[in-house]
Amino acid sequence: MNRDEHLTFIRTSLAKIMRDVAASASLLGDGMEFYAVQGNILQSLFLQMTGAQEQKMKCICWELATNDLKYRYERYYKGWSLSECSSFKSKNIVFKDLMKAIRKYSSSFVLYADDAAKDTLRDGVLQTVKDVFVGTNIHRLYYKKFNEFCATFGSLRASNIYPDKYQLIKTGDKEAPLNVNSDNELYAVYHLLYTHRNSCAHNASSYQLNIPVFQDLNNIVYQKYNNIFLFFATLLLIDEMFRKAFARYEELIINI
Repeated sequence: MNRDEHLTFIRTSLAKIMRDVAASASLLGDGMEFYAVQGNILQSLFLQMTGAQEQKMKCICWELATNDLKYRYERYYKGWSLSECSSFKSKNIVFKDLMKAIRKYSSSFVLYADDAAKDTLRDGVLQTVKDVFVGTNIHRLYYKKFNEFCATFGSLRASNIYPDKYQLIKTGDKEAPLNVNSDNELYAVYHLLYTHRNSCAHNASSYQLNIPVFQDLNNIVYQKYNNIFLFFATLLLIDEMFRKAFARYEELIINI
C-alpha cells in the first residue's frame, strides 16, 4: 500500500462499509432466505469494521513515523507494542500519539471544544447509522433492537466523549466495566464490543454450546449495552474522532 492509499483509507469513513453491506443484504429481501443468513451478515459487517479500524490505527502510526524520525524510532525500532490495535488501550495510545503530533505545531488545538461540539458528533453518528439501516431488511428484522440503540446512543451525555486531551472516551472501572454511570456508558459498550470482537475473530463460539448465560440474561446493564448497533455506532464515533484529528494533522504538515 503506497502513501496515497494510506491517506485515502484514513480519510474514508467506516460508514462506507456499513452502506456496502446494507445494500448487498437488501438484495436478499425479507423472507426466510434472509433470516437464515442475517446473523452471518451482521457478524461479517462487524468484523470488517473492527478490522478496518485496526488497520487505520496502524496506518496513522505509519504516517506519523514517516514525518517524524524520533517517533519512528520510539514506536517501531524499540519494538511495536500495540499488537493489533484492537484494545481500547492501544487505540488510546495511537490517539495520544496523534494529538501530540498535532500539538507540536498547534499547542492550543482542541478536538471538541465544548459539550455542544460533542453532542453534534454524537448526533451525527446516530444519524449516519439511521441513514444506513432505516428502511432496510436489517432494520425490519431488528426493529426492537434498533430502537433500543437509538434511545441509548441518542441520550449519551457529552461527558462520555473526550474528557481530556489524550483520551478518546471516559474510562470506568477496569475490573468491573459494567458498573456504569451516565459519564462512562461508552466504556461499558466498548468492553462488550471488544469481547464480541474477540469471540468473532477467534470463533470462540465454535466449541461452546449455544446457550445464553443466565447471569447475562439477568444483567440489565449487559442487556442494554450488548447491542450490535451500539457497537457499530461506537466504532463510527471513534473513527470520526480520528478522522477529524488526522485532517488537522495533515493541514499542519502541509503548511510547514
